[in-house]
Amino acid sequence: MNIENALIFNTDAKKFLHGSICFENGIITDITYDGKSDRDAIRIIPGLVEVHTHGRNGYDIMACSSSDICRMSSHYAQCGVTSLFPTVMTAPYEKMISSIEAIKEASYNSVCNIDGIHVEGPYISPKRPGCHTKELIRKPLPEEICDLIKHIQPLKSHITIAPEESCALDAIAEGALLKASFGIGHSDASFAQCADALQAGAVSFTHTFNAMSLLLHREPGCVGCALSSNAYAEFIVDGIHIDRNVIGLAYKIKENGKFVLVTDSIAAAGMPDGNYSLAGIPVTVSNGKITTSDGTIAGSALSMPKAIENLMEFAKIPFEKALICATAAPARQVGIYDVCGSLRVGKRADFVLLGNREVFDVENVAVNGKFLF
Repeated sequence: MNIENALIFNTDAKKFLHGSICFENGIITDITYDGKSDRDAIRIIPGLVEVHTHGRNGYDIMACSSSDICRMSSHYAQCGVTSLFPTVMTAPYEKMISSIEAIKEASYNSVCNIDGIHVEGPYISPKRPGCHTKELIRKPLPEEICDLIKHIQPLKSHITIAPEESCALDAIAEGALLKASFGIGHSDASFAQCADALQAGAVSFTHTFNAMSLLLHREPGCVGCALSSNAYAEFIVDGIHIDRNVIGLAYKIKENGKFVLVTDSIAAAGMPDGNYSLAGIPVTVSNGKITTSDGTIAGSALSMPKAIENLMEFAKIPFEKALICATAAPARQVGIYDVCGSLRVGKRADFVLLGNREVFDVENVAVNGKFLF
């Protein structure tokens, strides 16, 4: 199939270039730029990459069957998300395995591509649990984590870990040999401990600023290492988890392609205010803010398009720069940039057709070359 007279987003140039795109059997076979200009042409962008989400539109990943996950995936795709890492959170090991199996089964029939699984907990610090159940937090034993990675295969694994916990560095090193990626999060680690984790093979920081040791002038902590290192750093840009001025500052520091937009969304995303649950934990949504009974923030009601729009506003950057943070950056973080995250010959034909207005107006979505609408 061939789409002509299009403004195609070029990730390397960080801008739209006029031309045509061809794809066959789900793979991009040719992209030709012709140097023309047509503001009325349809815009084509890479499909969005969501690497940290617990659900949306009434679906809680930890409570979903494989058929539920397939139905849920259509809601992500309708928002322009074509690559997804459903997130399994702190739970008894057997429950985590059953959720992993449901996700793997769903990956064969899901609307968007389920490329991997993000494991957020239980290998975290009891000092920084966020909304995770403290009683279920466990030490990051290398044998258990490697077993978990093998259960997830052939899907990719991305695992949030607290590097200050005993055996964590060994778990990172051994898990990296199995091609898993690790993010530092829910951690009370010092700057030095974070640096050691990055040296061992960790690549990112999970929802930076939230549930981690803060940036202090004599102990920079997790936040200081996230901002000063070359690691990827996730941010929940909903105006609730992090002040908009801090987002603007963080983007200036991490605008080298290491600023990663995530939603950390839960089942309440896309739903009205009310009472919901997150892995069995009761939560309440009020004016877009999700909290547990003690007031702890528990995920978000954010969508990826809204995260892009918020980043544009908070950091005062154009759409083209914000888009990188929802496509190339997350794909590189979890090791799937070879198949998605940009529009290039040989990659999957995963893209979003946008209208010619200066907003995120989805006209159609293609996943593996098949149009959703």
